[in-house]
Amino acid sequence: MAKPKARTNQRQGETQRDGSEGFGEGSIVRVKLENFVTYDVVEFRPGPHLNVIIGPNGTGKSTLVCAICLGVAGKPSVLNRAPNSAGYIKYGCQRAIIELELHNPDGENYVIRREISKNKSDWSVNGRQATQKAVEELASRLKIQVGNLCQFLPQEKVGEFARMTKQELLENTEKAAGPENMYENHQKLKMARQESKQLEARANSVIEHYEDAVQKNSRLEGDVQQYQQRERYRQKIELLQKKRPWVEYEEKRSQFTKEKERKHVIEEHLKKARAAYAPMQAKLNDAEKKVEEINVLMKEKYNVIKEHAKQAANKSKNIENETDKMQEIQDDLNAKRSQEQSRQKRVKNLHAQLDAIQAEYDNVGDEEDVQPAIERVSKDMQDTSRSMTQASHRGSAVKMELDQLRGDIRGKQDVLNQLQDVSNRRLLVLQQRHRHTYEAVMWLRSNRHEFNGVIHEPMIVTLNMKDPRYAKYVEGHVSFNDMRAFICEDQDDANKFLARVRDEQGLRVNAVTAPRVSLNQFKASHPLQYYSKYGFHSYLKDLFECPDPVMAFLCAMYKVHQIPVGDASTRDRVEVLLREHPDLNTFYTEDHQYNVKRSKYGNRERSSRVTELRQPSLLTSSSDVAREQALAAELQGLSETYHTKEKEFKDHEATYKQLEIQLNKLRQEKKDLQSKRDVKRRLAEKIRAKKEIIQRTEGEAINIESEEAKANQKIHKINLRKIDLLSDLKKHTQECLQLSMEKVRLALQHSEAMREVSDIESQLREQSTSLRTQERECEEFKENLRRMKELAKRLLADAKAATGTREDQELSAEMKKAFESCPNRLEDIDAAIHEEQARADLTLAVDDSVIRDFNQRKREIRRLETEKEEKIKALEDHKKEIEELRRGWIEPLEELVEKINKNFGDFFSQMNCVGEVDLDRPENPEDYEKYGIRIKVKYRANEQLRELTPGHQSGGECSVATVLYLMALQELSMCPFRCVDEINQGMDASNERKVFELVVHTMSRPHTGQYFLLTPKLLPDLKYSNHMNVLCVYNGPNMMNHADWNIKKFIRRRAQIP
Repeated sequence: MAKPKARTNQRQGETQRDGSEGFGEGSIVRVKLENFVTYDVVEFRPGPHLNVIIGPNGTGKSTLVCAICLGVAGKPSVLNRAPNSAGYIKYGCQRAIIELELHNPDGENYVIRREISKNKSDWSVNGRQATQKAVEELASRLKIQVGNLCQFLPQEKVGEFARMTKQELLENTEKAAGPENMYENHQKLKMARQESKQLEARANSVIEHYEDAVQKNSRLEGDVQQYQQRERYRQKIELLQKKRPWVEYEEKRSQFTKEKERKHVIEEHLKKARAAYAPMQAKLNDAEKKVEEINVLMKEKYNVIKEHAKQAANKSKNIENETDKMQEIQDDLNAKRSQEQSRQKRVKNLHAQLDAIQAEYDNVGDEEDVQPAIERVSKDMQDTSRSMTQASHRGSAVKMELDQLRGDIRGKQDVLNQLQDVSNRRLLVLQQRHRHTYEAVMWLRSNRHEFNGVIHEPMIVTLNMKDPRYAKYVEGHVSFNDMRAFICEDQDDANKFLARVRDEQGLRVNAVTAPRVSLNQFKASHPLQYYSKYGFHSYLKDLFECPDPVMAFLCAMYKVHQIPVGDASTRDRVEVLLREHPDLNTFYTEDHQYNVKRSKYGNRERSSRVTELRQPSLLTSSSDVAREQALAAELQGLSETYHTKEKEFKDHEATYKQLEIQLNKLRQEKKDLQSKRDVKRRLAEKIRAKKEIIQRTEGEAINIESEEAKANQKIHKINLRKIDLLSDLKKHTQECLQLSMEKVRLALQHSEAMREVSDIESQLREQSTSLRTQERECEEFKENLRRMKELAKRLLADAKAATGTREDQELSAEMKKAFESCPNRLEDIDAAIHEEQARADLTLAVDDSVIRDFNQRKREIRRLETEKEEKIKALEDHKKEIEELRRGWIEPLEELVEKINKNFGDFFSQMNCVGEVDLDRPENPEDYEKYGIRIKVKYRANEQLRELTPGHQSGGECSVATVLYLMALQELSMCPFRCVDEINQGMDASNERKVFELVVHTMSRPHTGQYFLLTPKLLPDLKYSNHMNVLCVYNGPNMMNHADWNIKKFIRRRAQIP
């Protein structure tokens, strides 16, 4: 027994949806499952707005919700059905496949494919391998939140919605309907509150440490003063020791200054020597400048010459054009002369013909008396006519019998043709698949006279496959919408046709206009032999026949002249084919279609999509063989009878024809006799006609002299323009000649200037020897001075090191001021150092550890004081940030809750109940983790508003509040889709009807987004919308094949049930 196949049957509203029209970004366009939970294979295509999925329990409604969740990388814990994704593989199978197609308004839809095995999942997006993280990022970017109960409410989680805490409901609402950063701001506030507490604790700790350190240091003040006196002596000694290297440096610097003055004298002598050398160098520079100026002039002359030459060439070309125009005028005049000569010759011939007819007319005598002969022939004609009438009557009787037989044969043949005719069989298929298009075809056949051009019937009827095996390629390549479209050769006809059948009759049909180009323009880029080595046997265009406009439409829209079709061997060579022919975008193997695309970005990588071809159902059909054989036998008997009668008819017809020949001979004889009688009248008529022709021909004469005058006038104007052009040509040619001569003169000047430069350079080389000697002596003195300067630098570096001055800094003003109290000679400094050292030795010493602790604590006090101020400031700044963040969160949140409350209250009021949503605030406004959303409801007039909890309200009442709360969110935010599974469980019939009608009214409006409502049942006589889909799920071992379903018959039977 074959495994059961699950199918979804979809009933759409009156509006035909083509492609992805109406879908928002991220909305689900298609879901395909294989070996998933209860399904072997299933594929369904939801609508862009409300989708009601109905089916008995256990058929797999909730399985579709599970597939959507897992297909966008949702966690299995969201569903509470299995601990991991492997638990969703159909029992007995090794793997399961989920394929989701999400709408992308900016390009190709996102097709997410997840292949689940026992230990892992393989992901791909649009045919390219991907990771789960990449799919999670895509879902996040599309604002898909399957973990948010306000957006995705699976069956196992329906009860949890009412059990959510107010805080959880607030966070889910923020994520589902709040502004983009509301939820993040809420989390930041909760974290900031914890951080604020930590900042307060740290600030208090720093203040305590600061006060303790101040008390300890106050007890050590006396010891510190003794230590500081001793330190002052030591500091004086250190100051003297620091100044000593500076005094030594100053002495060396003074010596260097004197030597530097001597260097200026030597450099002055060298400068005078160079001054004597400078005039010659200036002369050389002037000569080189002159050479450069001549080069510039020569370049300018060249550009001007080039421009004049270009102008001269243009004038020459214009002269040639004017000469061509003159020749055209002369040729036209010659043609008119030839035409006039031909006319004169015709007039001469016509006069000759007239003279001949006139001579014949003059030679004809009087009319002969042929009347007796005419009367005899007339009598014979009457006798022959009577015989013909008798033969005709006998033949007519036989012909009536033949007509009867022919009608019987035609009737039988028509029935046989209907059985054999592919077009009629296709028409039956069209009637089953799309009744509106079938009715439009029948209307068109009766009303073709209303249109100017041809309107071709849908391709389902007009396409003729050369081999039925190839029908799967055409059906897989051309969409069903175009297969049932009417193809018009005139746009006005298309508009009129749609107005008649769609607007007036309400038939949902399509019509397109064939391209206004020849079919010969659609040729393949390469002959078929170019691809034959890969197993391709034909192009798609060669597999079928159809009218030329239909073929032109298929070539323009579907490129059927460019799509090669291969056999089983082609699939084994696909990789080589794609590598060697990257320009091939679409092709077919025996059972698959290949589509290859190249990315527009980055390294332009290619991606290919392989689609298995389905069995054809539109362009093939079967016939009734037994009925065809019976009709063929009947036709054989009728044909034999027809042939017998036909032979009898032909005998009568032969007799009739012989009499007819005899009658025609008599008529000719009578005609000849009458002709003799009327010959002179005919000749007179010919003479009159010839004279009229001569008069008309003479009136067509051409005035050659006038035409010659006009031509000469045009030629004269052209010659004037040529003279102007020749004058300009001469001017530009003379300018070119003059400029060329000037350029030659400049070239001579350039050669002379170059020679002068060479002579000056020779003289400079002779004068440079003496100058180099003086330069060498100057350099030697500079080297001695440099060594002296280096010594001074080292002494300066030692002095700066002694005072802690950086190499790139001058001695500080404080240090200079301190040095003023010290001697300025080396011997005085040494004496002062010995004196201060003796005083320091006489001062009482204090333990260094005491002073070290005091100073360390003093530094700690300064640090703690700074840290205390920073902590206090940081705490104040943090509170300001929290307050600013709070305003950015609480104000939008209050607006959001107010809007939710309004929508929620409106929905409840439509059900004659009361509902309220408000923000639950904690006692401490800074306890942000305690904020929540509180839902209050009242279902009966004698009740008070009570908070929604599972203990206060029944399960059905909780379900009503849940679905209305989700609808209130739907009004405020646009997420790609929302899903609610069996929310109507536990509702009474009245509430269920009210809720369903509210959902239909609200979710079927434009721009409301996609909504999935799953239920095992629906109440009778509910109100539906044209913008919603009802998808029925059927599953089980006794399922009939979906191809055998007749939904219309089901509906008719249901309508008959009382």
